[in-house]
Amino acid sequence: MMSRVGSNPADCELRIANCGFGFCLIRNRQSAIRNCEGFNLLELVIVVLLIGLTVAVSFPALSRGTAAFHLRATGRDVLNTLRYAREKAITEQKTMKVTVDQETQKVILSDEVGDGSRVYSLPQDVKVQQVWLAGQELKEGPLMIRFMPNGSCENAAILLISDKGGLLKVVTDPITGGARVQTPQGENVP
Repeated sequence: MMSRVGSNPADCELRIANCGFGFCLIRNRQSAIRNCEGFNLLELVIVVLLIGLTVAVSFPALSRGTAAFHLRATGRDVLNTLRYAREKAITEQKTMKVTVDQETQKVILSDEVGDGSRVYSLPQDVKVQQVWLAGQELKEGPLMIRFMPNGSCENAAILLISDKGGLLKVVTDPITGGARVQTPQGENVP
């Protein structure tokens, strides 16, 4: 498609050409080559700056997400240890105990005399902040939760905190012997 602009022969011709990324308006062959060569340095620098800005803005949110994931995973591991202790107490018909040690940041499952222990070490970014037994906070010493052969257990709670400040509470039910995870708002987490 060609059209003449003006009646003066010195005026150049305007053409519409396909440049590969769309259509562009060109005046002559030299400008067609110059306009359809690709990206210039300024365009590339702007794109790189936009990508860098996007990564810089989204990185804190991603790190908070990772910390929250580690906190939930640790809460599930502690919950599974409590559930396993209850299951084992019922199937083997002997008292099992779970010891939560705040100093060493470990959860230990064993029978009442301490035989056959399994140790779970908490990850570096999640800590046991507080523990309660029968509604009373234990200031010193480890928390020991006993699971009875009839399926019941002692009333206990374990508060976990992540490095980023997230909180998660693992609570046992003394009547059913079950355990659940609670968020700070009091919602149950499966």
